[in-house]
Amino acid sequence: MKENGKQTCHVVSRRSFVHGVLAAGIAPVVVPASVRGANAPSNKITLGVIGLGARARTVVPSLVGLPNVRLVAMADCDLRRVRGGWAAKYVSSTYGKNHGVRTTGDFREVCTAADVDAVAVIANLHWHPYVTAFALRSGKHVFMEKPFAPSAEEGRLIVDAVKAAQKRGQVFQVDFQRRGMLNFMWAGELALNGELGEIKEVICATVGNKHWDHMPAQPVPETMDWNRWCGPCEVTPFNEKKLSIWPTELMSQYSPNGMAQCWGCHYLDLSQFCLRREDSLPVEVNAFGTFPYPGSSMTDTVVAWNAELVYEKGPRVVFVDNDTNKYGLVHGIKFVGTKGWAQAEERGFKTSIPDIAKTSLKPGKMSVKLPHYKGGMAADFVDAITSGRTECVMTQAEKAWHSDLLPQMALHSIKRGKRLKFDAAAFRYTNDDEANKLLKARPYLNGWSLDDVRG
Repeated sequence: MKENGKQTCHVVSRRSFVHGVLAAGIAPVVVPASVRGANAPSNKITLGVIGLGARARTVVPSLVGLPNVRLVAMADCDLRRVRGGWAAKYVSSTYGKNHGVRTTGDFREVCTAADVDAVAVIANLHWHPYVTAFALRSGKHVFMEKPFAPSAEEGRLIVDAVKAAQKRGQVFQVDFQRRGMLNFMWAGELALNGELGEIKEVICATVGNKHWDHMPAQPVPETMDWNRWCGPCEVTPFNEKKLSIWPTELMSQYSPNGMAQCWGCHYLDLSQFCLRREDSLPVEVNAFGTFPYPGSSMTDTVVAWNAELVYEKGPRVVFVDNDTNKYGLVHGIKFVGTKGWAQAEERGFKTSIPDIAKTSLKPGKMSVKLPHYKGGMAADFVDAITSGRTECVMTQAEKAWHSDLLPQMALHSIKRGKRLKFDAAAFRYTNDDEANKLLKARPYLNGWSLDDVRG
């Protein structure tokens, strides 16, 4: 509904919607058409998309471009994106003027639509846990953009929702797409095959916070539901620039761990994936970092840091920011062994192995290979749905969640100002009760509650 020309959503209607839809006997824990067999419309997987910002420009074509996928619904709190932005143009160019793709400002309409088989969750991080769990409980396959969740508790909620959904034949994939990029595979397989000797250290680097001047409040456009965009977080004054990942992913209200998690999770994930220790978590983390002076910048997350993550077995992981690290590493990962090193960054690959291009040591050609799916993460997800497997080749929920915990643990050590010891079996820090509070979700605000989507 609208009040004073602005779209709004109220606590009462929200509560009644969620509880009414997900209540026992009413919940559309619909087994999607694709699960039932070849009965999906036109024998295609019907897709709904939630969130149409910058990242969606890549994710949506990767899914919709597959021959057995048909986009049927799109949701964004900013209706300009679904009705007149790049997404509308893309849909028209793909399906023609009479494309029939529905648009809405409410993600729940997509999640509960009977004609939607799968949902792509490309919303901002603060919405990932709620929207993903809601979609899974509504019977949809889910392709979720990384990072996993703002906190350990919210990540566990997603994992539990995935496990329950898999029993109903649903598929889940988290888009850790660096796993499938050849330069990162190359470095990882050299390490995995012993070509670098015994791996002693893995270094990961990513961008830190950048200063943003405080932005003035602007009128909320009539097409924008700013309260819903903020969702379970503090409702801050609207400014058009907040609709971009820069600066939103640097603001603790929406992304408590900043780019250390939002981008750093890619390279820390590779440290787990490439060494095949995705079931493991560090037993100790020691980190220090710097933050903007309070009130000096609208973006208030960590600027620079140096973290050491120690495992019970295997090499330590060093996690640093791009600008201050001594390794010269930028947006990448470096494996350091007793015989040499290899590093992959967004823009390339380097190794100490001489003339490697003239050798047979190529990604996918060595004796021990990393899991890989030709066609990438989206194709893996869609094939899992059509073939009836509930696990994707490229990611599995709990393992991906472990990767996402690493930058969070680094921030916990920074915030507590001490070395933390972690018991993975008990899932708690053993030497600091205050640090254990950081594993919990922050309170959900504005009438939203994680209890609405718990199993």
